Amino acid sequence: MFPSTFRKLEVFVTVVEAGSFAAAAERLGISHPSVSNHIQALERQTRSALFLRRKGTMSNLTEQGRRLYERGLELLDKAESLSRELALATEQVNVTPLAITCQRGLAPGWLCAPFAEFAKSNRNIDFSVNTSRYETVVEDLQEGRSDIGLLLAHSVVPDLPCEAVGEERFSFFAAPDHPLASCASIAPAELRAHPFITSRRAGRFGQMVHAMLVNAGVEDYAVAYQVQEGLMVQELAIRGLGIFCGPDQLAQGAVDAGTLVRLPVEGPRLAMTVHCALSPKRKPIRAALAFAHSVRSHHAKARLEAEAMHAPMPAECASLHLVSH
Repeated sequence: MFPSTFRKLEVFVTVVEAGSFAAAAERLGISHPSVSNHIQALERQTRSALFLRRKGTMSNLTEQGRRLYERGLELLDKAESLSRELALATEQVNVTPLAITCQRGLAPGWLCAPFAEFAKSNRNIDFSVNTSRYETVVEDLQEGRSDIGLLLAHSVVPDLPCEAVGEERFSFFAAPDHPLASCASIAPAELRAHPFITSRRAGRFGQMVHAMLVNAGVEDYAVAYQVQEGLMVQELAIRGLGIFCGPDQLAQGAVDAGTLVRLPVEGPRLAMTVHCALSPKRKPIRAALAFAHSVRSHHAKARLEAEAMHAPMPAECASLHLVSH
């Protein structure tokens, strides 16, 4: 039997998820020395160092620490499952509520699959999921109406504790019959001669997209429509009413269907960071932190699989492949 208390394991998992001993102490409501004592006791019991400690930096896991973290999550989940079974046996079912909010344009590519995976293995959680515009997601988190949210930003999200979990690329899109759709290459300055469909410029997200366009060399562009809803922006572009710059995953379905084309605009790669943000008015619950970990892990795995698919074939493998044919 594993010679450690669940409390020590809980403290260890919290240190990993919080990123430091100090942050874990704050989340657990205990002192920094108490966290250190729990970790030292756990290291004595496992007879191995769990963290690579470097002065002035965050604590990184050793290989033994990484294995313990993965097994620790499983053990804590099993402990929670056992508690649920005991509660059911005594007709005292405890359900954990978890309110999730997501910027609407991120939902298809970033929320749906990891949420389905997480929900399947967490039947004890009472989920409330909402998708909305950027400003509403921020407000829901700031006012404590949601536990955790997914949203796009260039850097950190103001007044919200957040963690970067990935990146969403942006591109320029237009209808297939748009004058620029048949071009092999488009200079940023050429876009200024054509009307744009944008998010509401007075909104925070619209301002971020505008700043991204300016940095890419697209300045003084004409705006034909300002629309708050991303799918409406896309629909106006499909009808030939202008160009828009938006998340690749949001427009991918229309591109695959042939109703939109991605314009080959020269210049720097356009992208925003995807953040998991917590509500500053709610104490972070284990379900919210576990969901953030699930989102991060799902997309890290997907990124590695995509990179492996597009990796160049080694020379010796290419030679064998040619010989076999």
